[in-house]
Amino acid sequence: MARRIDIEVTSTRPDGTFTWRQAGAKAPKGSGAASLLPDGSKIGDVLRADIEVDMDGAVVIGISPVVKRERNVTLLTVTGSGVEFEPVTETSSDKRNRPPRDKAGRGAKAGRGGKGGRGVRRERRDGDARGGAPGETGARAPRRKFTPPPPELPKRPRAARLRPGNTHRTAVLEALKPAERVLAETALEGGIGAVRKAVNDQNKQLKKDGKPEINANALVDLVVEMLPRLRVAEWRDSVDAVEKIIDKVDLRDLRAIVAKSNDPTLLKDSSLNEKRDSLRAALERRQDEEMQHWSEDLRAAVDVGRVVAALRLAAQPPKAGTPVPTDLRPRIMALTLEQLTPLSSSDRWVVVLEALAFAPIHNEVVPTAVPAKVSPELTATVTRLAPAIPRIAALFGVAVDPQARMPRPLRMEWRDKRGKKHDKKGDKAKPAPNKNGTAPGANSPEPAAAPVDTAAPSADAPVTSADAPVTADN
Repeated sequence: MARRIDIEVTSTRPDGTFTWRQAGAKAPKGSGAASLLPDGSKIGDVLRADIEVDMDGAVVIGISPVVKRERNVTLLTVTGSGVEFEPVTETSSDKRNRPPRDKAGRGAKAGRGGKGGRGVRRERRDGDARGGAPGETGARAPRRKFTPPPPELPKRPRAARLRPGNTHRTAVLEALKPAERVLAETALEGGIGAVRKAVNDQNKQLKKDGKPEINANALVDLVVEMLPRLRVAEWRDSVDAVEKIIDKVDLRDLRAIVAKSNDPTLLKDSSLNEKRDSLRAALERRQDEEMQHWSEDLRAAVDVGRVVAALRLAAQPPKAGTPVPTDLRPRIMALTLEQLTPLSSSDRWVVVLEALAFAPIHNEVVPTAVPAKVSPELTATVTRLAPAIPRIAALFGVAVDPQARMPRPLRMEWRDKRGKKHDKKGDKAKPAPNKNGTAPGANSPEPAAAPVDTAAPSADAPVTSADAPVTADN
């Protein structure tokens, strides 16, 4: 999530970038593209910036000038008495109780100064703690060289997810009889199996009550007759929604619609052929564009040394199974090995391994040794990812089960104000089990099945809402 802070421009570079830090503080700091700066900006200007913090540091996504509010302030003129000011200096003449001082001007204290005392500072036998040679005092260790943050990568607009309407579906449902509409809604939610299950549950209850059971075959035949029209209506609603955002819709949604068009039910409707062909052409065009963007972003991440971003891009090509370009594969492997060294921290190992395990080169990168200090978190990460990185797991002494399933990427979690964990999609995390080890609500009774009419509607007799065989809640 982006947040807004005031930043100070600290320098500009010939390569079209600038460096910044938070106004009035040393951190956070970073660099950004000079094209984001307002016209006439110079070093020392304080601007208002929108930043996002990711694994590689703070990234500036937008800059605007700070708007100063003008206040109507009335200043009062101080006239004074007109008498010329004369400064006064006070000197203390009582020196009887003042302790003696050494040549450096330091006063003698108990155990440190005076004759026979310990006022002379001991020479450091092993050298000054701040980096001086043995016997020297006051020497300071050289400061660590400043490592600038890696350059920013191009920001692609986020793909829009598909949210189809229900215009065509509602038109088909409104044309049905009330009882048929209940059956159609149940079939749309769970298919023919949902209708059959509702009838079977109803028959069990009727059998206990000693009442005649329902003939499920008649209801199923009715649903089978209505279902093709409902499937076509749903697909038309999806097509209408995707045509409005065809240039920015997520490829997963576009692929799903094109794949659904091959359904035998939809293939029987010849009026859908034109829509089907246009969507296939749009999918090929969008896929070629996304492949070009993916290749450019992957190359840019490798050029600036952002190995985690490069590994994640390599693991998620627009078209599944697309290999990494031949010239980039050895460069990504070399960058990954530079991060997985004994001198790297355990936290850095965890971040890189989480990205490496799902990249195409997950089984080709083998570090020379484990880090000097292995944290429990790193051990747990290697154990979880062992099926994907067996050669790295062997360095940590982790045995891989041949029948173990491949791991999955971790979901991002966030906490609300009450401290409860939520996953990235906003769903609440699973509740903790009860004291007896069972899940909450495991002993609660299941809701009763919706009532189903004991007689199937005939073709001659009209069907009313009171004769509805199932309800929409099923």
